[in-house]
Amino acid sequence: MLFVKPKTLMGLNIGSSCIKIVELKGKGSHYTLENFGISILPSDTIVDGTIMDSMSIVNAVKNLAANLKTRKKHVCTSISGHSVIIKKIVMPLMDEATVENTIHGEAANHIPYDIFDVNLDFQIIGPSAESNDSMDVLLVAVKKDVIGDYLAVIETAGLNPVVVDVDTFAIENMYEFNYEDDDEEIVALVDIGANLTNINILKNKVSAFSRDITVGSRMVTEQLQKQLNLNYQLAEQLKLGTLIKGINAADAKRMINEASFSFINEICKTIDFFHASAANSSRIGRIYLCGGGATLKDLPAAITERTAIPTEVIDPFRRIAIPEKRFDPQYIREIAPLAGVAMGLALRKDTST
Repeated sequence: MLFVKPKTLMGLNIGSSCIKIVELKGKGSHYTLENFGISILPSDTIVDGTIMDSMSIVNAVKNLAANLKTRKKHVCTSISGHSVIIKKIVMPLMDEATVENTIHGEAANHIPYDIFDVNLDFQIIGPSAESNDSMDVLLVAVKKDVIGDYLAVIETAGLNPVVVDVDTFAIENMYEFNYEDDDEEIVALVDIGANLTNINILKNKVSAFSRDITVGSRMVTEQLQKQLNLNYQLAEQLKLGTLIKGINAADAKRMINEASFSFINEICKTIDFFHASAANSSRIGRIYLCGGGATLKDLPAAITERTAIPTEVIDPFRRIAIPEKRFDPQYIREIAPLAGVAMGLALRKDTST
């Protein structure tokens, strides 16, 4: 048993608007896509990362796993929303074991929750620029009751959650596997969900800055509903580029651009804040977009124009072999932005056996 190689896990991303499952078959550093599927959740099933309707999630996970005929039972999932706090803190130079023993006391000074109500983790980043005898540490805190709710729905669906990650780090994991950018380049990973947008800025392939913005692509759908008197489904289709009978394409494009302005502006303001607070050399070299909002056709160009930073939609399948007998390549390309978190989760290894 000591020499059993760790196996890949099922990546299960429970988002606020849909559930995504990714299964990979791995050999060394090479992976082949085994399964990929999406199931839409009813509106308000999850609000701000908190589960409001557990049975809808249980049924969606069960049905999606059954339809995909998944073989894995061990799952890696993730949490996002206001219950997750990611913060870079400065601590005196010490070894990892000492940090382990002192992190709870230190964390109490940095998080707004009772220290006994959260699960903590940390990563030592390296020497701090503030002084020679200090170091930067990335602190992660997640409310225990929120984790418990997610684990409960997964177990009720008949699966075994063995790893709980954070969306931000799952996307970082996916990016690092698929892209080989210059280690010196600073990149921004922007995950645009239905109700929440997360920006994670990597410097030397380590998170240097992270922020959640409480707006997402659903606001575009809702604006189209109001202005054009459409139901949610038609407004969503229009947002993603489908022509709707009786609606002028040019008018639709203008409305989408106008409705997108608010969250584009919030993304750009966060980028500007990072540049203003960082050293002169700490300039972002590239922005990568993922999440459902990244499927908006003109979004990369709009952000590039506003920030003067090259912006593109990330490809979670960039270094993943995709059997064309099982998957439609065009469908995979169209839906790829939604797979970022699930792919990062599926790349984790099961070390429990």
